[in-house]
Amino acid sequence: MSSASVPENGKRPPSLSSMPPEVATNIFCQLPSFPDVFALSRVCHRLRELWLMNVNSIYKEIAPRSIPCNTAARCFLVVHDGLSLESPMAAKDVVRMVRNADVVEKAILQFEREIISRVKTDGLSLEGFYEAGAHKHPPTLTRTERTRFIRSYYLIWSLMRLDPSKWEPRLQAMTSQELYYLREMANLTQSIGREEDVPPPMFPDQPPDSFHSINQGRSEKRIALEEKIWEQVQRNSRRSFDRDAQDTSIYAKHEGFLCFVVMWDHWQPSLKDIVCHQSVSTIRLNPEVVSQYLRNDSLDE
Repeated sequence: MSSASVPENGKRPPSLSSMPPEVATNIFCQLPSFPDVFALSRVCHRLRELWLMNVNSIYKEIAPRSIPCNTAARCFLVVHDGLSLESPMAAKDVVRMVRNADVVEKAILQFEREIISRVKTDGLSLEGFYEAGAHKHPPTLTRTERTRFIRSYYLIWSLMRLDPSKWEPRLQAMTSQELYYLREMANLTQSIGREEDVPPPMFPDQPPDSFHSINQGRSEKRIALEEKIWEQVQRNSRRSFDRDAQDTSIYAKHEGFLCFVVMWDHWQPSLKDIVCHQSVSTIRLNPEVVSQYLRNDSLDE
């Protein structure tokens, strides 16, 4: 061993595996992401034991910066495991959440590639929604749009994994605003999650984001789910406002692309007007209306 590798006092610096447990656990908590945690836990048997014994404390520190919308990601996991958000985490749960987050991130990249570049904003003022002087939508989802996409993706993925007989109570628990987001997600030009069996396109030579691909690239189950989502939107509107709900897809031709319009930042004021059948810019909505029809945006992660 060279003299440069040994301190002057002749003592070797302590290795990570020989550090006190609380010190090593704190180092785990300072890592930027779970892949780093997994890599460190594979260094030696002792570090793996520390990871397995301290999953929950390490998860609470790293999840907010490593798993986008980690609350929605956790809800997705526990719903299908019959657990609660207060249930302790196991290492295998964290691994599944990381894998699920990768699926969602790939969905975002495909959505940005196929849809975002074609979003139209004809005659709209974008002041206050995007960067100063913007005349079109940015080439990627904004931070708030990513949050809407991720939360909605987990919701529709969760519903797609359920038997259709269990859809209605879950849809009834959502706000109308969330249902509008969810309806657009049902029209993604890609499969939902890992499980959806998407039929081959009827016109394989068409581009993947064409009208034919949108309609032929979805399973029958997803088409049925979209219908159920819209039925719930209509029930909410007729029960509380005695009016039919407005189909927002008609605006997408000039203010979005294909059927996608309610996800964009520049369309949030219009969506709230449509959900409540009134101009939210000229009235003060009471808490009951907000809780029943509008999602609490302060909950965005």
